[in-house]
Amino acid sequence: MKKLIIRLTIVFLSIMVTFFMLELGVRLTYKFKFRPKGIAHIPAPKTYRMSQNKELIFELVPGSKACIKGITYKINAFGFRDKQYRERKARKKRIIFVGDSLTYGWLLPLNDTYHKQLEKLMTLKGYSIDVLGLGVVGYNTIQEYHLIKENAARFNPDMVIIQMCPNDFERKLGVRKKPDDKNFILTPYHDFSIPYVFKKGGITKFLMKNSHLFRFMNLKIFWLKKKRNEDYTPEDVYLLGEERSFQYLEKIKNYLDNKEIPLSIVIFAFRKIEDDYIYASLHKRIHEKLAEMKVPYLDLYEEFNLKNKGNNIWLDRLHPNASGYQIAAQKLSEFLIPLLYDSPN
Repeated sequence: MKKLIIRLTIVFLSIMVTFFMLELGVRLTYKFKFRPKGIAHIPAPKTYRMSQNKELIFELVPGSKACIKGITYKINAFGFRDKQYRERKARKKRIIFVGDSLTYGWLLPLNDTYHKQLEKLMTLKGYSIDVLGLGVVGYNTIQEYHLIKENAARFNPDMVIIQMCPNDFERKLGVRKKPDDKNFILTPYHDFSIPYVFKKGGITKFLMKNSHLFRFMNLKIFWLKKKRNEDYTPEDVYLLGEERSFQYLEKIKNYLDNKEIPLSIVIFAFRKIEDDYIYASLHKRIHEKLAEMKVPYLDLYEEFNLKNKGNNIWLDRLHPNASGYQIAAQKLSEFLIPLLYDSPN
């Protein structure tokens, strides 16, 4: 019996050492990133620059302008793609949307963006309001926190609304400097979404969060299954920036609370492909977190992927077209009016 215990102990320790060495090897050699080819489809040399704030990384150049595929991207004096706002009138409401390419209005004229359509819609309904869009292509929740800190007091808003979407929970857009060190290239999103090949549960959630080896195994098995069956889709995914994004969402809430500025959230769903939507559980986690934080929110998943399924409301898998943004503006007006007004002016 004593010899058996010693042998089992040796086997157990050998297995533990092996897994430890494999874990260390993956941590040292595998970063869970794509190696981007080419550049992102944004006019970086004309309208973007490196930011002095290292957390922002990059920002829009005030007063700059670019024209791509017949669409003009004009940046105002404050450094955002919106019209030039002046000091607000005492009786006029002002709200700010902070977000990424959806708020920026990528591939659309400014007037077709959801926040400009919302401003027009609410004005037609009799409400006196400015709706500002502080969107920068590629920004995530961490960068939005710093953007709010630098601009909330400047615009003196009645409310800040974060435009949120699933890739806010990835890590940052890549930046590659050019050899002259004066210019830079923004590269596409390069995080992997790690699929849960093994059934999601308490143990697998713990391992996914803490073990590079477990993530690597899920990723490799997923690729093998995908190679054999192109229609294979995991039930859930793990986003590498998820935990930190939720932390910064809390920081945004605390900062605005100290400034006595209300916070709301609008969640833009990505396009559902056939019957698969791997971000469903992420939406649920966002709902739970916002309920815990007592932050009002609007989730557009049902409007985009159920009520308007089959309608032509998409430019691509991520971005709605002008019709899609019109739907968003209508739902936002219904959501925001009770929060902002007792009755129309």
